Amino acid sequence: MNILEFSFNGVFPICLTMMIGFCLCRCSVMEKGTAEKLNQLAYKILIPCNLFMNMYHADLSAVLDMQLALIAVLGTSGIILAMCMLAPHVTESGAQRGEFIQGIFRGNTAILGLPLITNLYGERATAILAFPMSIMLIFYNIAAPVILSFYAGSGKTSMKTIGRKVITNPFLIGTLLGLLFSLFHLHLPTALEKTISSIGATGSTLALLALGAVTEFSEFRKSGKTSLLAACIRLIVVPAVILGIGIALGIRDERLAVLVCFFCTPTAVGSYVLAKNVTGDGKLARQILILSTVFSMPTMFLTIMLLRALGVM
Repeated sequence: MNILEFSFNGVFPICLTMMIGFCLCRCSVMEKGTAEKLNQLAYKILIPCNLFMNMYHADLSAVLDMQLALIAVLGTSGIILAMCMLAPHVTESGAQRGEFIQGIFRGNTAILGLPLITNLYGERATAILAFPMSIMLIFYNIAAPVILSFYAGSGKTSMKTIGRKVITNPFLIGTLLGLLFSLFHLHLPTALEKTISSIGATGSTLALLALGAVTEFSEFRKSGKTSLLAACIRLIVVPAVILGIGIALGIRDERLAVLVCFFCTPTAVGSYVLAKNVTGDGKLARQILILSTVFSMPTMFLTIMLLRALGVM
């Protein structure tokens, strides 16, 4: 498979699915309220089922990759520290600083990363992503509310609240349950296994349709320099630094694609919802989300094409 075809096959299906969702909404076939409900369905049930089945069938010796998890956590920690130093120089209020930092370090791995790595390397690669993603879900759910609350000065976030968010995260539950079933060689009845597989297979598609449906291109006119800067850092600077480190450490192929899923995807959809609840505004968070989501399509394509040309993916 040549470089262009490899990159195209990875990114274009995601773009097309989101565009179909956008068109369905504009043609009134799918209402935004319906899209939001589909997104919740994918988040709470469908994608967790897919993660469960991938871990259930996985070879644990191949997927429990501590090096990838460590790179993801340390890389994200470095991004947070760097953005904490930059934020006061490019944002006005404290609340905006928290939204700016979150918009750069929190990637949309579950919605865009899962289908991306599947398109590139098949379903087996999803299991390689599942374990470090479960670690990062814990990290995101702790770091994001703490940072937003700190800069907003709201004091709304307690350790009890953070702990509840972590242990009730559907992605984490699905991954850990699949891990336990695989570890202790527990077997599901064939009928139940097929049902969960069928349900899980629809998760990423519905999530992408929903994301496309709620995307508002009119937000571009409202977006300022700060949100544009955040999107550029998220999609250009962060991938250049983290992927460069990964390549230097010998990370290749599917394992490098895992880092692409963490650090080349746009800002997580949940970042806007969380920012709105913690800071009471979330305007900057929404602008970063919209800009990074749309701009991520060409940047992911070019990144994958470059990595393929270099022979590392």
